[in-house]
Amino acid sequence: MSLWRRKAEKEERPKSLSPRERVWRSLRHQPVDRVPCVDAYFLPETLHRWEREGFPKGAVVSEFFDLDLVCLPVDCTMGWKRQVIDETEDYSITVDPDGVTRKHWKVYTAMPQELDFPVKQPKDWREIRPLLVAHEDRLPENFEVQVAHARERQRFIALSFVEPCTLARRLLGSRQWVESLQAQSPTLDEILETGVRLIVETIDIALKRLTAAGFGQQPCDGVWLHAELAYTHGAFMTDREYRSVVLPYHRQLTAELKKRGLAVMLYTQGNALTFLKSVHKSGFDAVLPLESFSQNDLDTFKRTYGRRTALGGNISADRLMESDEVAEREVSEKVRIGLGEDFSGYLFCLDRPVPPSLPLERYMKVLSIARSIT
Repeated sequence: MSLWRRKAEKEERPKSLSPRERVWRSLRHQPVDRVPCVDAYFLPETLHRWEREGFPKGAVVSEFFDLDLVCLPVDCTMGWKRQVIDETEDYSITVDPDGVTRKHWKVYTAMPQELDFPVKQPKDWREIRPLLVAHEDRLPENFEVQVAHARERQRFIALSFVEPCTLARRLLGSRQWVESLQAQSPTLDEILETGVRLIVETIDIALKRLTAAGFGQQPCDGVWLHAELAYTHGAFMTDREYRSVVLPYHRQLTAELKKRGLAVMLYTQGNALTFLKSVHKSGFDAVLPLESFSQNDLDTFKRTYGRRTALGGNISADRLMESDEVAEREVSEKVRIGLGEDFSGYLFCLDRPVPPSLPLERYMKVLSIARSIT
């Protein structure tokens, strides 16, 4: 016998939204007037090039491009003073505030090469752990001023933290980190717990300060978790390792943040499938930037996981650099796929930090194309 089921009425799309409303509705899978634009990473080399092409020196990126989201970075390091231990015309080698020794190239654009890490044995971690506690100095400079500025323009305000498992990788180094995941070591558990506590307690300090400054209820909207959990072909851990070791901490973190009325967005390079499979348990409101060259299929992800979490990105920076025609096709196709029939649940951003090889004029054009899709 065939049974009749009433179909839910389709919610009408609003004609005009503020940037904050646009992001919130996308995260809640409600129709939007247009796609929200949330690029948060612009390399220094990119801005230097754009200054020669008309970008005002010292301008606030979110202001100049009228982006919907403002990302305010929080210091998640031990606060060590940066030390230069070697320098030539081509590079400098430094011990950075997070304890990682890095080789920074001067002659070409590249990610710094990680050479050494601060935690090699349990006693190193015992010395570092007291330094990873919440305090006001972790918040951005002129914090209240930046929040007030963003609120005046009705932007979605997110505080950006290092995701706890990524914090562990930076402390342990990639090899020891993977071994700790496989062995489910007590030290890794302690670092993950410390990372969760650092985020939650810093958020409490931030909200308390903003409330005292007269901002009223919900002065911030979300938490942006910067993660380095995957590479081109998959996560740096098996699905089982993620579910048994990392997921409980992700679930605890998102639960605490949502008690405070905050959305939680996971930004991780590489293939995001492992994290999407468990997103109904982890509680992430969005997963991005879905690197296009890391086998992230936006169409498949939208059909399979699009009702569980919002998706962001998958706009190939490589294709944008080819030509205006290719860039227009890339943006038009991906934005339409991301928004889907419900015209929601998608955030526009490039699939990696905006590279210096992308001209300012073309980036402005792709923003315009994305916003024109209605």
